[in-house]
Amino acid sequence: MHDFVPLVDPDDLPADLRAQWDATTRPGLRDFIRVMGHAPDHFRRYNEAYAPLRFDNHLGPRLTEIVRLNVARTTRCQVCVAGRVPAATEAGLTEDLIHRLDTDDLAGFTEAEVAAITFTRRLATDHLSITQVDRDAMRAHFSPAQIVEMGLLTAMCLVGRFSQVCGLEEGV
Repeated sequence: MHDFVPLVDPDDLPADLRAQWDATTRPGLRDFIRVMGHAPDHFRRYNEAYAPLRFDNHLGPRLTEIVRLNVARTTRCQVCVAGRVPAATEAGLTEDLIHRLDTDDLAGFTEAEVAAITFTRRLATDHLSITQVDRDAMRAHFSPAQIVEMGLLTAMCLVGRFSQVCGLEEGV
């Protein structure tokens, strides 16, 4: 952690952010909340959009986590990389599969998941590299609603770039 954006003292957080801070034991996530304490109204609005997109979508928990963790691997945000959702684990998203997101070896992922991984990785790193082949693969496996949800989730997960620049650490 460095002092690019100083951490708000937990006692100075608004009550709702303090409740979020109290509810987690993850040090990086706690520090993320403390950074966001400088703009609590905007952080609330971000969460109002992010939470339903992440937890109430047409993707299911496994694909949602694949997209989120795939983007996290590109941002190198320790806080994002460390997070896990039990429902995704229960749906078969193993640590071995998660580690494969850092490689070109996507064995164990379905064709649809490979299309999503390729698309969201390119969207997160170089959107101009998305090809017609990528678009066709997405359309072959996903509805327009699912494609939009993946695009929005990718964009919202890019907040990890800011977390990384702020030096937030999770101890992964």
